Amino acid sequence: MNLYKPIHFCFGEYVFESDAASFVRLSSEAAKRRIHFWGTELSEGSVRFKASLFSAEEIASLSSELGVKAELISKKGFPFFFSRYRKRFGLIAGLFIGMFLMLYSQLFVWKITVSGNSAVSTHEIEQALSECGIEVGSYIPGINVERDSNKLLLTCRDLSSAAINVNGTHISVIVLERTHTPELDDATGFYNVVASRDGIILDIDAADGTPEVSEGDVVYEGELLINSFVIGNYGTFRPTHARGAVYAAVKERFSIEIPLNRISKHYTGNTETKRKLKLLAWEIPLFFSESPSFEYFDSLATEKSIKLFGFIELPLKQYKVVYSEYILTEQTIEESVAERLALEELDALLAELDCEVLSLNTEFDSKKENGFCLLKAEAVLKMNIAKEVVFDIKSNQTIFERFPIARE
Repeated sequence: MNLYKPIHFCFGEYVFESDAASFVRLSSEAAKRRIHFWGTELSEGSVRFKASLFSAEEIASLSSELGVKAELISKKGFPFFFSRYRKRFGLIAGLFIGMFLMLYSQLFVWKITVSGNSAVSTHEIEQALSECGIEVGSYIPGINVERDSNKLLLTCRDLSSAAINVNGTHISVIVLERTHTPELDDATGFYNVVASRDGIILDIDAADGTPEVSEGDVVYEGELLINSFVIGNYGTFRPTHARGAVYAAVKERFSIEIPLNRISKHYTGNTETKRKLKLLAWEIPLFFSESPSFEYFDSLATEKSIKLFGFIELPLKQYKVVYSEYILTEQTIEESVAERLALEELDALLAELDCEVLSLNTEFDSKKENGFCLLKAEAVLKMNIAKEVVFDIKSNQTIFERFPIARE
């Protein structure tokens, strides 16, 4: 790397111009006296060359001594910049303060990235890091990566390992999520599977135990579906933990009321925008109040990273909140709108049940005199009605009369 250019820029350089004939004598004598210059350029009978801050005075004295032309035409470099603006103290002070702040900001965290996570959200890990004292604006020399990695694992139990790397002002966190062991089946007791609802059996899948019903059977709530006794060796029976899925066609009734007079939002079109800046960990408000002057409003918040020249990332973020005003008005809706709203609410209820709809009958009734519309629905749903209940052998002594129990 050529270090001469930054050196000459820091200490300053002078540009001289001489005619070709004079330059021959001047350069010859300067070589004898070991006076250094560089950057010689020949253009239309004149020669331009550069001299340093230390040799410029010697070049001027030598040209005067030899009686040749060597005219100073420009000065370049850092010292001459300040001499040009020496009376503008604010500009020079601002430059020094800006340079100091830029260097000082290198001691703080500008950015944090998290990788390796899928089940655990990045926001959750960032919150855990914050509890460990690591966030945007944290003092980098105070960060101990080994200590803080252990703190992160203690704070966020869903992580099995974490590596915190400090790269300049950027902290990268690489995590490995914990693989949880599956829950063990309860082997300390015996369970039957009974029906949680009335219905018609559609499918039965017994993982353990003896099925007591078949496809097409009508069952009632509490009826035994899967027996906890299974046949063992030599025709004997042994108790177990009965489990499985039993799907049945179940009737469900819904009743949904939709008021005809509703309170709705009417947006006025008036908006207010509030902004604030966050430099590292310090917030800089750009407005006087966090709340707008509206009585009723909706808000939309956005976050934007500010970049210098569009690509140099800074530890500076802008937060903007746009408030939209609305007023509350009472509105009378049509029957068609009320029916549509009722059907949407019915769809939401069916989605919450997490089941398959086999059939659905609806009846819509408008009761304007009462101020509402009524939607009645009757649905046949396919759902799992299996429910495990504890079976106490001691309190059911008659079971011994029915089954020969295998004794170990």
